Amino acid sequence: MPQSRIALVTIHVGRGPQAVPLGAACVAAALKADTILGSSVSIDLIEGFPDEAPVKLAARVAEGKPDLIGFSLYVWNRSESMECAAQLRLLLKDAVLFVGGPEAGANSQGLLGTFDFLIAGEGEGATVSAIRALTEGRNLEGIPGLALTAASIDPAAPSHSTRAFPFAPLETPSTLPSPWLSGVLSAKERSGVLWELARGCPYACTYCYESKGERKLRRIPEERIRAELALFAREKVRSAFVLDPTFNADKERARRLLDLIDAEGKEIHFHFEVRAESLDRGMAKRFAQIGASLQIGLQTARPEISEKVGRKLDRGLFASKITLLNEEGAVFGLDLIYGLPGDDLAGFRGSLDFALSLYPNNLDVFRLSLLPGTVLADEAASLGMVHDETSPYLVRATKTFSALDLDKAERLAGAIDLFYNRGRAVPWFNQVLHPLSEKASFFLEGFAAFIKNLPQLDPKDPVGIERRQLEYLDKRYESADLEYLLPAVWDIVRFNGAYARALAEGITTTIDFNYNPNEVLSQDAADIEQFATLADMRGGRYRVVCTDNGPELVR
Repeated sequence: MPQSRIALVTIHVGRGPQAVPLGAACVAAALKADTILGSSVSIDLIEGFPDEAPVKLAARVAEGKPDLIGFSLYVWNRSESMECAAQLRLLLKDAVLFVGGPEAGANSQGLLGTFDFLIAGEGEGATVSAIRALTEGRNLEGIPGLALTAASIDPAAPSHSTRAFPFAPLETPSTLPSPWLSGVLSAKERSGVLWELARGCPYACTYCYESKGERKLRRIPEERIRAELALFAREKVRSAFVLDPTFNADKERARRLLDLIDAEGKEIHFHFEVRAESLDRGMAKRFAQIGASLQIGLQTARPEISEKVGRKLDRGLFASKITLLNEEGAVFGLDLIYGLPGDDLAGFRGSLDFALSLYPNNLDVFRLSLLPGTVLADEAASLGMVHDETSPYLVRATKTFSALDLDKAERLAGAIDLFYNRGRAVPWFNQVLHPLSEKASFFLEGFAAFIKNLPQLDPKDPVGIERRQLEYLDKRYESADLEYLLPAVWDIVRFNGAYARALAEGITTTIDFNYNPNEVLSQDAADIEQFATLADMRGGRYRVVCTDNGPELVR
């Protein structure tokens, strides 16, 4: 069999530890493990980023003169991938171009023609079958999971006509080779890894790709998981993002894996997606012990809205489970979505107030995307939901959430990200909000208005963001006739900001404290009004420095 050169292209959403071409690597591992193709294919994983023009990426791909070029298509890279593929058509006229990934299967419109065939569904087996057929000189008709132009079967057929096939059969994880253990991906060369532990989801959220899938989890065998973790530990991986949308759906398995991580992966920072309702104190304690960070989908704090999108929400239960995380010292973030059917601006504000009352370490807020292939996208017209027809398919108006109000929610989401997340306000946000006697949403909408006409801040400049936070706090406290509390507020905000910078960036900060810093750092400062009345105002100049034992306050 002649040697075939294959390029598998992934354009990432951005640079960072999670920029790993895992989907392409899983396909590459399956091709290399195939008894027929393994010795006859040469595979290159090629990665692109938003700061590289598609034409330049195409030139990079073309340098290797591949015979076959596959693209991993996601909601964030559709247009860039198509532009790159169109350029490759000009550079490599004889190359076969194909496309797979969640976006390809969900919305095939306009792909065929630019690509010779499309893989719908999970790609390992379908790609192996397609490339076997091509290398053996057979046509692709009849391969499950492939959609292709009629011209790829019969060159005399019109190029625009298509033949579509059902989605590829779901893969059996126990039969799939590991892209990490097979050497397709090198953990040593990356700042972080994506670690796949399961496929599928037992829930049916109508806005998610899984909403039409089988309510069945297919788990990676624990033997493979142990071997991959041992590899990550040997290669001194710094962070691992766990790909399992409901890691704690099976509590016993979750506990076994947390025990394994505690024993073998102590130097790695793990990030999990978990279901709040399935947490218990023991699990919260284990997450805290291994220093993991968690992301939890709240989406909305309105049970009636949650039910409309296939989720059940008991606010009291949810809050009680989050309290376990706070009591055990676990790091967690929450997700909110605005624009859900039936929701409105007032409801979104209420969800925001509820979420921030739970002291999340970050709050990620998104406008709803009506992703093709989801139940909600199918029902959009009947629900009166107007949305973009092109990726990322953002909702623009609903029966209850006007376009104007959605734009207000978007500005509020930006204020949350800047003030709360990037401003590292978690330790003190509710503390300094309390004397103002106002809701978090009202306070943050005021911040959005405050920064609207000011010079844009660098989101990576924590000192600049803190300066803007203090300017806004001055304004709000003064308007509420609470100026006498500002010296305490300054001490609290500045110390926490300095501590975070020492921990995250190793930056030393000098602070002129108004109060005795030992009292500022004590529980006595939890009530700012009482603290300002009773505390010792003998402050002084101190430095917050980074030491081998972490940030320390020195005179």
